[in-house]
Amino acid sequence: MAREVRLESEGATLVAALHGELPSSRAALLCHGANWDASGWGEIPGRFTKRGLAVLALNFRGYDGSSGRTNRNSAPVDVRNAAAWLRSSGAREVALVGASMGGHAVLMASAAVSPESVVAISAPVRALSDGDAKRILGRKLFVCAERDSLGAAAAVTQAFTDAEEPKTLRLFPGREHSKAMFKAKYGEEVLELIAAFVAEGLR
Repeated sequence: MAREVRLESEGATLVAALHGELPSSRAALLCHGANWDASGWGEIPGRFTKRGLAVLALNFRGYDGSSGRTNRNSAPVDVRNAAAWLRSSGAREVALVGASMGGHAVLMASAAVSPESVVAISAPVRALSDGDAKRILGRKLFVCAERDSLGAAAAVTQAFTDAEEPKTLRLFPGREHSKAMFKAKYGEEVLELIAAFVAEGLR
């Protein structure tokens, strides 16, 4: 069972669901897209907890009880403060996982967070600058549909090209964007890829 937690993020109070136990060797921070909230991860947190990770499914400001209103500038701030909360609560390492808007947020926040790993699902939708891509820290996994319905594949591929090693890119056949990838024909492969990547090397 998840428990609700509340944390402060520069003037906003964020609501999140904590799955698993802290302290932990590694915790995954799940960051949702613009058209859904933390509940949209469904059973996915369980794929992480069964591998020994704690999971915090974050509601960005303005979503499902979190105060304020999200924009492109506030979302990375929320990621940074949620990651800081995880570390202060006993997570030795933090993995950032985001889809669409949340994927852009984790990419932009990674330089400040210094995560163990970053997973960007259907993100970025719009191209990052070369400098922003090179500032992404940690092991990196970019996941996108080849014919992404929002046209994200080109920006995702460019971000992967510009990012520093270690990095991995996986493109899947289809048009699905963000959490729609999880229900696609290849959805099980995507979910297991992400969970295994985030848990890699965990002791």
